[in-house]
Amino acid sequence: MSRLSTRTFVLLLVLGIGLLVFAGQRAWSWREDVSAEHQRAAAVSAASTEVTRLISVSAEDSEAAFESLLDGATASFRSDLKQQASALQKALKANKVDAEGEVVSAGVARSTDEQATVYIAATGTVSNSGTKAPQQRDYRVKVEMRNVEGRWLVSGLEFIP
Repeated sequence: MSRLSTRTFVLLLVLGIGLLVFAGQRAWSWREDVSAEHQRAAAVSAASTEVTRLISVSAEDSEAAFESLLDGATASFRSDLKQQASALQKALKANKVDAEGEVVSAGVARSTDEQATVYIAATGTVSNSGTKAPQQRDYRVKVEMRNVEGRWLVSGLEFIP
């Protein structure tokens, strides 16, 4: 009886350790999944904010709008935006552009902890000195995002026809 009790004890001990290892591994895996989902959601949120800022620009607030866009860009993309900002602001003012838009759908095509590709569908209206009424616009945008010191920033942006 003593020998059977020792075998049973060892078997139960090994089984218990195995269950603890399995539970620990599953908990770690779940934690990583939650963290990855949080990162994807943060990338989508940042990309959506930047696209909304871009398609909701007007002649009256173009300077503030471009400052907001620059704030959400990586250093290299910020440099590209700065090169185009002056010409775009002049065109907005000359044509009396007023645009409003909103993101209607967004999703991550691929992501890591450091970068993500986000596709966005947005809609809006644009009016200018050449139109009698606001014109409906639909946008599809590919946004490349980089995680810079815990903050998702735009590193590339492309309107898709």
